[in-house]
Amino acid sequence: MPDVFYPSLFQEKIEKEYEVRSFYIDGRFYSMAIFSQNDKQTKDDFRKYNFQNMNRMVPYQLDKKTELNLHKVYSMLNLDTGSADFIKGKDGKYYFLEINPTGQFGFVSFYCNYNLEKIVAKHLIQLDEKK
Repeated sequence: MPDVFYPSLFQEKIEKEYEVRSFYIDGRFYSMAIFSQNDKQTKDDFRKYNFQNMNRMVPYQLDKKTELNLHKVYSMLNLDTGSADFIKGKDGKYYFLEINPTGQFGFVSFYCNYNLEKIVAKHLIQLDEKK
C-alpha cells in the first residue's frame, strides 16, 4: 500500500455466509439468498458472475426485525420500491450494503419464481388509476 493516497474509507473484510438481494414494493419484501462464497470468482461479489458455474440462488425470508428496519428506511427515503443488498456474515449478522431505488428485480423474480413482473404491473396500474 502506498504511503500517500486519496482520503478513503476502509472496511474490514466481512466473511460471508451468503449474500441477500431483497426487492421491496408496496411494503412487501421479495428476497433471495445468493450462495456465492464458495466460488473463487464470486466469493467477494456475486456480480462477478461465473456463467460456467452459476451460484445457487433461492427464495429467502428476512427476519421481521430486519424487514421492519428496512421498511422504515424506505419510508424515510420516500421510496415505494427498490432493491436492497446485504451480506449475511458468518457471525450471523446482516451487513447492509446499499439500496438501489430503481429496484432491479428481474433475476430475483426469475430464480425465485416470484412473478414480480405481474406485481410491478399491478402496482403501476394502481398508481395510474390514482391520477
